[in-house]
Amino acid sequence: MIRKIVETCVYSPELEKMKNFYVNSIGLEFVSEESGRHVFLKAGRSMLLIFNPVSTTNKSESIFPHHGASTPPAIIHFALEIEKEDYKHLKDTLIQNGIKIEKELTWADDTLKSVYFRDPVGNLVEFITKGNWPVED
Repeated sequence: MIRKIVETCVYSPELEKMKNFYVNSIGLEFVSEESGRHVFLKAGRSMLLIFNPVSTTNKSESIFPHHGASTPPAIIHFALEIEKEDYKHLKDTLIQNGIKIEKELTWADDTLKSVYFRDPVGNLVEFITKGNWPVED
């Protein structure tokens, strides 16, 4: 039985800009990087992997399988689950860091919320309060 998605990958040739955004503006934890190839970040109990599509299309360069997307990469969406009591603080963090909020939604019982914003390469990122999806840790 599959338990959860443990990693999500996005693609950008601008690894330093993406690392700075996700670590300094969003608050993910830096794990490791290979200059020009990838940046690995911890998001709670999951990982966000950022690959440079230009350097990861070369199948012979690494022990890892091919991780490249076409250039320019497709824009994707992913959600980072947060605690309900952290919602206002994280929304304020976006505003303080000059990150434009694209949409804000209130779900179900008026306590479940989502806020959507874009990362530096246009991926749609969402902070979603715990309880929106029927998944547990």
